[in-house]
Amino acid sequence: MNMELLDFAYFASYSIMIYSSVLWFSVFLANRKRMWENPSVKYTPSVTFLVPAHNEENLIDRCLESIENLDYPKDKIKVIVIDDGSTDSTGSVASRFGVKLIEQKHKGKAAAVNNALKHVKTELVACLDADSVLDKTYLKKIVTHMKNKNVAAATPSLKVSHKNSLMRDIQYMEYLYMIFLRRLFNFFDCQYVIPGPGGIYKTEYLKKVGGLDEKNLTEDMEVAFRLIDNGYKIENSIDAYVHTEAPKTLKGLFRQRIRWYRGYLQNVFKYSHMISNGKFGNLGIFLLPINFVWMIIIGFMFFALLFTNGANLLSSFVDWSYIHYSIFTPNNLVDVMSVGLYSYFTIVFAILGFLNINLSLKYSGEKWRVKENLKMYFGYLFIYPLLIAAFWIVSIFQEIFKVERKWLHEN
Repeated sequence: MNMELLDFAYFASYSIMIYSSVLWFSVFLANRKRMWENPSVKYTPSVTFLVPAHNEENLIDRCLESIENLDYPKDKIKVIVIDDGSTDSTGSVASRFGVKLIEQKHKGKAAAVNNALKHVKTELVACLDADSVLDKTYLKKIVTHMKNKNVAAATPSLKVSHKNSLMRDIQYMEYLYMIFLRRLFNFFDCQYVIPGPGGIYKTEYLKKVGGLDEKNLTEDMEVAFRLIDNGYKIENSIDAYVHTEAPKTLKGLFRQRIRWYRGYLQNVFKYSHMISNGKFGNLGIFLLPINFVWMIIIGFMFFALLFTNGANLLSSFVDWSYIHYSIFTPNNLVDVMSVGLYSYFTIVFAILGFLNINLSLKYSGEKWRVKENLKMYFGYLFIYPLLIAAFWIVSIFQEIFKVERKWLHEN
């Protein structure tokens, strides 16, 4: 009976995974001719960039230079740097660029943005992390999505700046996939995050909803939920590129993702009235409920696969001992390492993974570079899922038991 229940759980999990994959590919196929589409409107509104910075003296110059180099009317761009209690020369470096500088005690990014928002008088306001760099055409491409009256914000496409560690290699591929997936979310009208690096808002609307939530772990997600809750729409620009720094080590990635995932759990609880609510379209009817189901699947698959694969490995080792650890012949290799039904599901998802990589590279303006990026592809397909599953499990556990960590509130 227990095996029957386990088989049923496996079958249900794989069925939902396949359904989700087929759904997103269907959304892609239905909109593939519009993937690169940006509204063809002449629209050059005034924009203020808010750059919160805490001890960023080594990176903020690149960020501000990228704003200076934007292909956009210079008289319509303003920049405010908020020195958030830096103990280095961040403020001095920023001052050399002739920007408006606001100094405050260290209160975090959300507080810094809200402090500067009071001084913004332009039509649009963009947030930009001090360790991020804009493509020259970023602003020209993203503002075209802000023309419609009910659009409150637009999301860019993020890329990782450096690939100099295994963790960054994995994130590089993950970010490319998110460019592809965020575009599909846009067609499905279910975006729920406005990234800190390069997210852009209508100033009037951002002020109307009260700016960023200074107590929230993921303020960029919370403000997206709040804008949607107030009836506004979020758009996406697939080729408005922003290059950002990513954690270099496993420890750094762990801390970042625990904050992100716990922030997601807190925000979904805060806006739980959206779940299964037709007023919020596909976000309420489909994405939020299916995300909850995916959390259950991730936990089940993580522990079940560890258990079953461990048991199978032990069984294979015992079988091998029966033949006195001799070299495998083709016949006993098949007997010991036989492929079960669920192994075929794994093969299917590996194929889908390679397809995702291909589409992600294509729609992020990248190319296949097998020799140079083999580690990146391998890490994304085989290491990344295990890491994400582990991070989600820890996040859920910590959120249930309200575990506090000092680094959890650092951003």
